[in-house]
Amino acid sequence: MRKKSPPLFLFILIVVGVSVHCYAQLWSGILDPTRAIDWSHVGVGGIPPRATACSTLNPNGSNDMTATINSALSACSSGQAVVLASGTFRVNGNINVPANVTLRGAGANQTILDAHGSGSGVINLGSGSPTYPGVSVTSGATAGSTSIVVSSASGISVGTYLMITELNDSSYVTIQGGEGNCTWCDGYGGTRARGQIVEVTSVAGTTIGFTRALYSAYSQTPLVALMTATKYAGVEDLQVYSNNTGYVASFKMSGCAYCWIKGVESNYTDGDFVQVHYGYRDEVRDSYFSNAYAHSPGQTDSDVFIVNKTSASLVENNIIERGHASIMINWGAAGNVIAYNLTEGEFDSGSPNYAGGGIGFHGAHPQFNLLEGNITKGIEPDEIWGSSSTGTMFRNWTRGTTMACNPMKGRGTVNCSGSNGWWTFQGSRAMSIDHLATSYNFVGNVTGSDAQNALLAYGTQQTTHVANLDYSSSRSYDSVNYNWTFGYGEGSDDGSGTGCAGSLNPPCHSANAYATSFLHGNYTHADGAINWANGVTRTLPPSFYLSSTPAWWPSSLGFPAIGPDVSGAPGAGGHAGLIPAQNCYQNIMGGSEGGAGSPLTFNAGNCYSASQLLPPTQLKAVVH
Repeated sequence: MRKKSPPLFLFILIVVGVSVHCYAQLWSGILDPTRAIDWSHVGVGGIPPRATACSTLNPNGSNDMTATINSALSACSSGQAVVLASGTFRVNGNINVPANVTLRGAGANQTILDAHGSGSGVINLGSGSPTYPGVSVTSGATAGSTSIVVSSASGISVGTYLMITELNDSSYVTIQGGEGNCTWCDGYGGTRARGQIVEVTSVAGTTIGFTRALYSAYSQTPLVALMTATKYAGVEDLQVYSNNTGYVASFKMSGCAYCWIKGVESNYTDGDFVQVHYGYRDEVRDSYFSNAYAHSPGQTDSDVFIVNKTSASLVENNIIERGHASIMINWGAAGNVIAYNLTEGEFDSGSPNYAGGGIGFHGAHPQFNLLEGNITKGIEPDEIWGSSSTGTMFRNWTRGTTMACNPMKGRGTVNCSGSNGWWTFQGSRAMSIDHLATSYNFVGNVTGSDAQNALLAYGTQQTTHVANLDYSSSRSYDSVNYNWTFGYGEGSDDGSGTGCAGSLNPPCHSANAYATSFLHGNYTHADGAINWANGVTRTLPPSFYLSSTPAWWPSSLGFPAIGPDVSGAPGAGGHAGLIPAQNCYQNIMGGSEGGAGSPLTFNAGNCYSASQLLPPTQLKAVVH
């Protein structure tokens, strides 16, 4: 990979300490402060234990328990939990968790919701969305601002939420991608793809104070749309067992703030594993998402789906296997952290040799999201439904391939032996930054793997392994594998126009993706090189959002686990070690490449060290 030096103004900002942020960030001295934010305040900020059970429910054979569970949840007092005992609960409808209440099982391998309904999520937290179109912002929408002046404050009060947007800036924001226009990306017909959600902290006339600070300026006719939200709803320690009956997701959050999913399992989802719409500081953690009925693109992608301006939320320490994709950040999601997740076994049943999936940015216009410490097939800010910008990738290991196994669809024990399992080799790119992705940061990542270098194409060993390729060089689909590619379009795009869908404006290639990227301290397995930017410190912090080793990180594992400064680790030239999710999957659950034998037995309490992951003991039942 070519070394790339940051622009001179970055060093000036570092030297004089100019920043839109009021205190030093963990990434200070490395990232340009105009294209990074404070990621230290994401997620719930400490999941409340809720040791008091308002009711404890037992399964009732084959009888539908939907109404019974919903009734118990509706009657539960604030700050308490509805507890589901061990066993299988038949669910023919949709379970709705209200604000300030937790739905808790005895463990994902003990409490099972046998889901036979359809519609929204099997379990839903919140149901809100913004009130469109909103009111004008008359001043204050500058980067780092925590207050704005609006044309009318009617309905806005402390504790409500605002979605701030602006008209698309055509210099870098577009809803037009390789497969058409994403008119559904924003609630405004595609005209306001970029934005974020903030929490109101004060109202003085038409001056509104809020948190988190604005990630950037919104100067193109900004609007704010009012949004009320369900707060502090949680689901813990249970399994959703799907039966291909038509649910959109196993778990769905919509218009939720400080809501969480923890220690759960999704077993053969009908649609997506998790959906988060219009979320603020939500959290998906310590869970196991395994298998799907369908492995093809469509209305859902068998993934964790973070969308609709969801902001400051956290997807951390999850195992995601055998989806179509694994994690997808879409439709203006902003300022979120996707960290320390293991994804593997993704495949497309229509193109089973295609090395797609992994972690993606897939629709206009995600911004300022941090991906840290993940182990995945690949990371791709794609161009399918428009642009994205200012994402940061730090200390990820992108392997460039994954094993796909039978069955191709439907429920069945996964078999990876012999011809039932194969390494995906078409479109093998560990990092693929497509032509509408701009101003991305890539620091301390490890790209490629022994498995990628050993790929067979149509039974023949691939002998060409390229560390870095950027447009306008020709790109191969199935005879060369790459650690990095920049500036191309559809997965089959070779740089000549082949694989570019329709007549696009802008066209389906650009040198801009590479020209605007910041690359520093990345290890490329294809050539064994670590490439550093000139004039930037080579001392990397362990994390860009964690100030110390987290409590859930096992003491037997090194922190950080991945990076150019890690040595003697089992993966990628010694630079990629085990993260807790991988350790849980491989060494405790007995998982292997491709998900052989899955779904496996999972209980978060068996994997992670902190007592906060275990179900509370000595629950007190309250009789209503």
